[in-house]
Amino acid sequence: MKTTIIFDMDGVIFDSEKMYMDELIRFHKQHNIILTYEECRKVIGVDRKVFDHIVYSWWNHRIPPYEVKALLNEFYQTVDRDYTSIINPHVELLLKYLHSHRYKIALASSSNEKTIDKALTTSHLKQYFQIITSGNSFKESKPNPEIYLYSLKQLNSTKEETIIIEDSPSGIQAAVNAGIDVIALRDTKFQLDQSQANIIIDDIEQVIDYL
Repeated sequence: MKTTIIFDMDGVIFDSEKMYMDELIRFHKQHNIILTYEECRKVIGVDRKVFDHIVYSWWNHRIPPYEVKALLNEFYQTVDRDYTSIINPHVELLLKYLHSHRYKIALASSSNEKTIDKALTTSHLKQYFQIITSGNSFKESKPNPEIYLYSLKQLNSTKEETIIIEDSPSGIQAAVNAGIDVIALRDTKFQLDQSQANIIIDDIEQVIDYL
């Protein structure tokens, strides 16, 4: 019997991947670098260290990495993200169901703490999660399973009692590496490889069927 649900954030709670990609494309266009969604797809599900490395590779050594990072951080200061408009359908319905049936609920995201807090606070979803963990807290990001194993320990749950909800290949692989069942919310935009998931669903409400 499942008692614990651990959610990824981007692509699962929020349909945010395209928003992030559009921001990257817009930023780089300002600096005469033209990116495609195919190139931007590489950053899905990665932590900030890997993200910075990928972004710098697009600059072809034009300027030092710290300057690229400074420019991008300056750009992000001008971006006003509306997370309430990109909550995936039926997410709150599922969270309310899990909460009312006393499931343990956690979030384990590769995003940084500030992004996670803004997304969950402005969307009024933070109240549902007992544990919220950022990949920035760990030496290695997904597909390393550390973030999921840590969440499991904090919740005092076993692997057998737990389901992870993911969308990205690295996140799914992290769950597999942790030895925990993983459900993938089907990607219809970026042709992500989700074949390692135990189950692929089209609507997040379907999670209830597998508890």
